This record gives sequence, structure tokens and C-alpha cells, in this order.
Amino acid sequence: MTDAKYSPQFWTSVANTCKGNDAVVFDLFNEPYPEMAANWDKTAGWQCWRDGGTCTGIPYEVAGMQDLVDAVRSTGATNVLTLGGLEWANDLREWLKYKPTDPLNNLAVSWHAYSNNACASETCWDTQVAPIAQQFPIVLGEFGQEGCGFDYMQRLANWSDAHNISYLPWTWTPWGCVHGAVLIKDWNGTPEPGIGEGYKAHLLTQDPYRIRQPIT
Repeated sequence: MTDAKYSPQFWTSVANTCKGNDAVVFDLFNEPYPEMAANWDKTAGWQCWRDGGTCTGIPYEVAGMQDLVDAVRSTGATNVLTLGGLEWANDLREWLKYKPTDPLNNLAVSWHAYSNNACASETCWDTQVAPIAQQFPIVLGEFGQEGCGFDYMQRLANWSDAHNISYLPWTWTPWGCVHGAVLIKDWNGTPEPGIGEGYKAHLLTQDPYRIRQPIT
């Protein structure tokens, strides 16, 4: 988790710089995993995630998500704030219960879902993610597949389309598949076989002007 000594200062600075430009979205902390330090205690993890302070197994004072939301809003910034759940942002089960208070109620969920994560099936997405999508926007800020295949990613993209969830795959770099899911073979944007070609083909089936249904 993020350090209370510096992170609220950082977000105050960023918010002061970017406020007035609501096209900028703030992802407050990438891939939290406080329950790991707490011997896999999810309750302690979610409490640390939201409230910060002295957290089990973490040797510094933590700035919780509430602290970071407060830091941004204290500047008058109205930007959308995205908050990832536990377990590298893959576990959203208690997100609604522990979500911070935002006076603007302008929060979104940051979700990461790789093929080797715990929540990697339609059953899990239906039970853990879909109910949240009925109440808050979800941005699938990272998703990918081991071995640079595309079958898992195709299922997830199709599921996300059906649930009005936006998505950004990992990653636009020519590292080669030995370093994980990569979309391109070179900086000219040549699609990597499997993952890159599959994702490009999927995007070509989408209507970029489709208006998503409002969340009510």
C-alpha cells in the first residue's frame, strides 16, 4: 500500500496540476495487496486498503484510499478517481462494502484480470464483478493471457462488452512473449500472432461511436 508520508502530498500536487481537465482520470494506487502482509487476512486487507494507518505487516504508516480521495478533493478537483481492489486489483468482492466516501460520488472501479489470476472465469465475473458494474463504472485497466494466446482474452472482452465494462489490454510493447502478454512485434505496431492479431480483430468488430447505457 501507499506511504502516508508522501502519497497524499503527491496526489494534492497532481490534482492541483490537472484539475479543470476532467478528461484526466486518476488511478489512485496500482494493484494493492495489503492482505499479503497480513497473512492473507482479507478483512485486515480491506480495512488497510480504505483506512490506512498502522496495517499488519507493513512497516510504515499507510495512506488508505480514503486519505487519497480526501487529498484530491481538498484541491477542488472533480476528476474521476479509479480504485483497484485487493490481490493486484483482481479481487473486488468487498469493494462496495469498503469503498471510500467521495463528496462528488465520482468513483470508478479499477479491475485487473489476467488468465493466471484467481478470478479468471465467467462464473467468477458473474458473481463478483457484474453486481458492481450495476452500480459503478468499471475500467478493466489491465488484462492479458499467458503464452500470448487470445482465447481467454476473447472471452473476457466479450463478457465486458456485454456488461458495459471498458478495457485496456497489457501491453503495447515489443518485449516478446517470453516476458508476458504483449500486443506488438515491433514499434511499428505489427500485431503479435495470437494476442495482438486477436485483439485487433476484436476491436474491428466494435462500434467506436456506440453509446453505452447509463448506469442508474
